[in-house]
Amino acid sequence: MGATTQPAPLLAPDIISVRGLELRTIKSGPDSWHRENRSQPVKIDAFVHAPVAVAGKSDLVEESVHYGILTKAISKIVEADDAGTEEWSARKLALEVVNASFGIGAEHVRVRLSFRKKLLRADACGVEVTKHRFIPYGSDPVTKDVAESAFIEGMRVYTIIGVNPWERLEKQEVVIDLELQKETAGEIDVVGISSQVVTIVEASSYLTIEALVSELARYLCQDHDLENVTVNALKPRAIATAQGPAVQVTRSRRYYSTEATRFHENDFKQHIAFLGMGSNLGERAALLSAALIELEKRGVKVLGTSSMYESAPMYVENQPRFLNAVCKIATTLSPHELLACCQDIEKNALGRIKLVDKGPRTIDLDILLYDDIALRDGKVLSIPHLTMLEREFVLRPLAQLAPNYVHPITTRTIAEHLDHLCPPDTYVSDLYTVVPIRFPHGTKNQLMFDTIHHIQMPSHLMGILNVTPDSFSDGGSHVTAETMLAAAREMIKNKATMIDIGGQSTNPKSVNPGPEVELERVAPAIKLLRSLPEFNDITISVDTYYASVARGAIEAGADIINDVSAGLLDPNMLKTAAELDVPICLMHMRGTPQTMSKLTEYKNDDVVEGVADELAERVRVAEASGIKRWNIILDPGLGFAKNQEQNLSIIRELRHLIHSRREFDGLPWLLGPSRKRFIGEITGAVVPKDRDPGTAAAVVGCVAGGAEIIRVHNVKSMSDVLAVTDEIYKNRSTLEIRKSRRAN
Repeated sequence: MGATTQPAPLLAPDIISVRGLELRTIKSGPDSWHRENRSQPVKIDAFVHAPVAVAGKSDLVEESVHYGILTKAISKIVEADDAGTEEWSARKLALEVVNASFGIGAEHVRVRLSFRKKLLRADACGVEVTKHRFIPYGSDPVTKDVAESAFIEGMRVYTIIGVNPWERLEKQEVVIDLELQKETAGEIDVVGISSQVVTIVEASSYLTIEALVSELARYLCQDHDLENVTVNALKPRAIATAQGPAVQVTRSRRYYSTEATRFHENDFKQHIAFLGMGSNLGERAALLSAALIELEKRGVKVLGTSSMYESAPMYVENQPRFLNAVCKIATTLSPHELLACCQDIEKNALGRIKLVDKGPRTIDLDILLYDDIALRDGKVLSIPHLTMLEREFVLRPLAQLAPNYVHPITTRTIAEHLDHLCPPDTYVSDLYTVVPIRFPHGTKNQLMFDTIHHIQMPSHLMGILNVTPDSFSDGGSHVTAETMLAAAREMIKNKATMIDIGGQSTNPKSVNPGPEVELERVAPAIKLLRSLPEFNDITISVDTYYASVARGAIEAGADIINDVSAGLLDPNMLKTAAELDVPICLMHMRGTPQTMSKLTEYKNDDVVEGVADELAERVRVAEASGIKRWNIILDPGLGFAKNQEQNLSIIRELRHLIHSRREFDGLPWLLGPSRKRFIGEITGAVVPKDRDPGTAAAVVGCVAGGAEIIRVHNVKSMSDVLAVTDEIYKNRSTLEIRKSRRAN
């Protein structure tokens, strides 16, 4: 199918205007000497959107808004001497002029009132108001605010400005124009603003007009709580053969809201910066982690990390794929000192040798943003980074850490730039999320996921290996070394890529054996598997909510911590995971395994939003505890503090859940529907092992919703289910079809 045909654009609106109407009024508020009810000159420009097609054909005045009648209506309001005791202002008068225009049949009106004698140091000031009025069928008229602003024109100030020696000797004239807007309609004190701007500018001594207008914009947005400001400054005496050079900037209050300008600690000025990190040689993930350690050694505080992404090389394409990430830091170093620090880490600590520009490298550290500054120092240093806006592998991780950070040059947020570069509905990404394995025992040193489209990578099959006597499904089946090893071999034979070893049952009827007993169960099993080469490339996770068990299991050879409580049941778990620097799966649960079945009430009966809120909070706590974002995996917790319908809702709305919170961006998801009670309630299968056919259906739903890891008991049967499901829902050809359709 071809592209949808867009309707032809409508004609620009017809406009009837009255321009430069010179009147006098006592309704403009105080004069230049702050006196009320004084007659002042005012120039009025009125623009009315009104169709003239009928009048253009008929040549009849009554078929259009008559500009003569419009002029009389405006004059009557402006020149009336019935000000009385009301408190008038330029804005109030403009609103009255708009209403007068509506009174003669106008529907869309823009009025600009300019007062030439209201300010002592400016040519004019005034207001501009635009409103739209319409009458819905059978209803009263409705008036909508369209735009409203105040302005100051030709404000003359005298200040030291310029870079030449003679320009620093005495003050020269600068002419300033201002356009001012509030977030909501209301009065803007142009008289007070004019006086304060004169005072500020005449006390300044900037080298450039750029600095002058930038600081004025900042002052007006922040100190006067204005939503949008345009500042134009002209130096009339700077060029003998021209009217003069001028600089104009438009800024919004949002532009100055970047968190980087507000971080202070221990009375030292801490600057916030964001560093891009990349590597495509050696142990790439280990090098990125090592760079963070080197930063900390040099007194740079790492405040957060993004997900880790693998990407194809840009510019020089004949080289290995890169691992990329972004880190947020706090530092007392200046931009150039921070650059020197990064270069020292690259060359002296991590052994980077630069042979080809943009070519292969062990480590690359780039300063992307530093506070809200814009710095251009030739080929030495440019902030913001010159090419960051054309690189998805920079913008995507940066948007995780600072989505609302306003780019100091473009004045658009990082999230807006990412959406512009990679439109969510049409863009096909080539990035893969990476969860690194810190202590690889074979060739696999990372797990890869497609967390953007959930299509381009096959699902990981995780086999459940319970070395407990009381598991609800297979309790007692694998408590000897022989039976455990046989079960593990059967799993990898049937294409399991991960094995989850648990030493404590989460069955509500089970008795908690305690961390010592739990570790005595899982550590020998992990050590046995790790001693056999056939398990070298198998990822082993430990299913525990005890920090001591997690530490012992990792030391025994496990790769991942799988905590059903997301760190809630042991206050040391998140800190321990951060210290071990290993991946951790954070699962949603309420209460304990013994109490969770009674905790199934969610706000507004919406389990999906409830799980999203609570799991997002655990992500924030985990990151605040020092866990790197690239080490986090999520699990919505099927069967934990959820009834049958709630479990089905999680599977049914999984794709919405995955994309519902900023905290989830780039994180892979694990789901474990295997043999859960809700499946038995639907199928009537009382014995857990009889629930495998129902489990198969649930697995299909989980993969279709975007799950990256599926945790099951019966690996042999679920392997076939997953293979077919992946061919349906995770087939690369699906993206090729999408590309073709979008191209057409």
